Amino acid sequence: MQPSFSSSGTLGGALRRRGEAGFTFLEIMIVIGIIAVAATLVAPAIDSGMRAREVRSAVRAIAATLRTMQSDAVISGHTQHLIIDPQANELRVEDRDASYALGSSAQMRRVHGGEMDPSGQVRVNFYPNGSTSGVDVVVDDRESPNDIGFLVSLDPLIGLVTIQDEPR
Repeated sequence: MQPSFSSSGTLGGALRRRGEAGFTFLEIMIVIGIIAVAATLVAPAIDSGMRAREVRSAVRAIAATLRTMQSDAVISGHTQHLIIDPQANELRVEDRDASYALGSSAQMRRVHGGEMDPSGQVRVNFYPNGSTSGVDVVVDDRESPNDIGFLVSLDPLIGLVTIQDEPR
């Protein structure tokens, strides 16, 4: 069987005009413009979410460090010391080569309690009976400090560590 051609010369009689299939340049440019506008609107929200996640991670790390220091003091039977350095934005364990930097998004805005030295560093003591010298640390977002803020509290009597949203 041989293929049949129509009088227009197309196979099977289907008529194809140039430009009917596909998209025009204008349609493609409109879609690219819509995608660019959407990306412009979504990118700041994604960046803000990443910063908020880093701040929450830093808050959890501070709380975990405080809990670990307390249990180390109880288990070892010796007083443990943690140095909180707001200027360097880090925690250091005294007499050990252990430190934790909060990262680029999180900052310690206020540290209250413990023993403050003239350089601004705060020393928190953890005693073998489970008590501590107590400390409150406010951590927030370095770029927008009024958006996210957390208060990490260490109770001086029982060593309980709590995290709560900082009251604005």
